[in-house]
Amino acid sequence: MQAVSKDKQGKGSARALRNAGMVPAVIYAPGEAAMSVAVNAKDLAKCLQIGRFFTSTQELALPKGAMKVLARDIQRHPLTDMPIHVDFMKYNAASKVHVNVTVVITGEKTSPGMKEGGVIQLIESTIEVVCRADSIPQEIVVDISKLGIGDSIHLSEITLPAGVKSAVVDRDLTIVSVVSTRTSATAEDEAAEAAAAAAAAAAAAPADGKAPAAGATAPGAAAPAAGAKPAAGAPAAAAKPADVKAKK
Repeated sequence: MQAVSKDKQGKGSARALRNAGMVPAVIYAPGEAAMSVAVNAKDLAKCLQIGRFFTSTQELALPKGAMKVLARDIQRHPLTDMPIHVDFMKYNAASKVHVNVTVVITGEKTSPGMKEGGVIQLIESTIEVVCRADSIPQEIVVDISKLGIGDSIHLSEITLPAGVKSAVVDRDLTIVSVVSTRTSATAEDEAAEAAAAAAAAAAAAPADGKAPAAGATAPGAAAPAAGAKPAAGAPAAAAKPADVKAKK
């Protein structure tokens, strides 16, 4: 990124720089005075568009020579979301830094929960880690290929790269879960209802070898034809009352 030294301070100076296509910034270094600079707004936008702005080293082309830095913070306009100020730290390979690393999810296609219609719920999109400035991971991969609906992966279950430690030590963060959707829940309910109906039908059917209840037709037996006598032992059908004609 093209950069220039910034001698003047104040809102008026910062406004003039932004009107000239520059973004005010400051460079910090342990044991050194902070350096006020301004970076080219277009170069900054390109770096932000590439991504991994806070986990990659940036090089500032200053009048006195190039300087490697790490981005530590960026302030944006509340309405336009455009960068209005950037904080950098002078790069020192051996220095320990705290940085938020992006979480990347894999294994969606083979996850049992996803196959059943579940969805991914990403609780922590980044994980704060502590490591050397020359060992910052670009991303932390979390595999969900074995997660079913209702399962989660916690921070303690993630293997971080060598030399990288979690900055969170007082609790075990939930990173990602697979949760049910209305569609998957409905499918589960329908399957449960079908199973219950099948069980009820099986319970209502007579057991093998037992006679049907009195008056019931045995399974597979045909109904007697019209006018035919009932089988021996079968209850006779009730006779219909004869039509009585009124006497004149």
